[in-house]
Amino acid sequence: MKWRSVSLGCAALVWVLLSTGCGGSGTSNNTVPGQPSSPAGPYNYYVGTQGTGDTWQLMINQDTNSFGATDFSRQAGSGGAGGGGGLTGAGGFFNGVFAFDGGFLNFTQTNINPAFQPMGFTFEIPDRLVFLRPDYASLGQTTSIAQPPVAGVPGSCLNIGSNETFQFVTLPNANWQASSQTAYGSFQVATTGSTWNFSNLNQFLLNNSPSQPGASFSPGVCTAARPGTVISIPSSSTITTNNTLVVGPSGFLIMNQGAGTSSWVGMMQPSNALNTSSVANANYLGFISEPNIPFPGGPGQPPPNEIAAFGCPTSGCTSSTLVGGAFPLSKPTDSTSDDPTQPAGTDITITLGNQSTVSNGLYDSVSITIPDPNRVCTGSASGKDAKGNPVCTFPAVAIAGNPDNKFAIFVIAQDIVNSSPMAIYLLQE
Repeated sequence: MKWRSVSLGCAALVWVLLSTGCGGSGTSNNTVPGQPSSPAGPYNYYVGTQGTGDTWQLMINQDTNSFGATDFSRQAGSGGAGGGGGLTGAGGFFNGVFAFDGGFLNFTQTNINPAFQPMGFTFEIPDRLVFLRPDYASLGQTTSIAQPPVAGVPGSCLNIGSNETFQFVTLPNANWQASSQTAYGSFQVATTGSTWNFSNLNQFLLNNSPSQPGASFSPGVCTAARPGTVISIPSSSTITTNNTLVVGPSGFLIMNQGAGTSSWVGMMQPSNALNTSSVANANYLGFISEPNIPFPGGPGQPPPNEIAAFGCPTSGCTSSTLVGGAFPLSKPTDSTSDDPTQPAGTDITITLGNQSTVSNGLYDSVSITIPDPNRVCTGSASGKDAKGNPVCTFPAVAIAGNPDNKFAIFVIAQDIVNSSPMAIYLLQE
């Protein structure tokens, strides 16, 4: 997208989080009340989770352009729960160096023989939130497969004196079922010392009908764990038997529900309704994850996990529409070879629609339009794209917020063209 140019002075990689420059900002800040909002330092730790249910720890040092990453769910050399294979390092440990690359951090792994293997593109809001797409090297092969993104936040024991509402969407794995499994939801938290008291857990399917009615969390305890500081929720919770919640200082959250189970990513609900026009007219970097798409797939199929850019490039945008797409691959047979220095696609349209009147930051009538070159879509075809391909529109749900006065949008859908869950994670530049 020629409309998008990256200025490292204003990119999220060097984001001074208290600044409101470099793009529009909202007026409804959803930073956790009463929490310190000091500028981030260059060296930060994150606890992460993946749609596969893997548990991660990430360390990023922007003084030395170095990183460390541990996938605690992956056994060395086995491929583990997330697939990929050919890995070295106890417990799935990776370290190396990174370069600033078109607004992303481009990780290169060095603790492997041979050294300097691809590790993944990362987008960091320092000390607030990070998304890492782990690109595991398939040793002895000519291609590498990008894995679903890891979402991570810095573990912290916050002091939340009265009930605060948090909203989330599912980080789907390839087996996620839109018709029967939770797509999005919310819950409330109040803390007493290290104890986290939960209430009003609400979960919904993608079609907005209730999911798992009556499910609840038992009180959790904020404590140190192997990957970092987490809120451990006991097995007496009715929702699941393996919940680990992490909430960062600006209200971003992740929830790991156990190996093989789709996780959650979310944020604190804004205190007031967002200005949807401001949300839609900002520029974003992020990830598009469709974990059920094979690679290389059939003609016209995209890679399963892509880095992307979205925004409003022309005067034709509506007040609730984002236009964007993935960055091109420099090597068509290598799904880890994205080139963010080139223009991103403009073949995906996200129409947020109306914000919920009862839940600030919730958009539960989103639509996504994508190319349908193989004419798979029936009943939802809606014209043609710039290349003359038919396009298809299908429903989605999004949550949005503006922690530290920068917008974040997390979207979940079922891609009926490519028969895969679709998740889009966008962070304002």
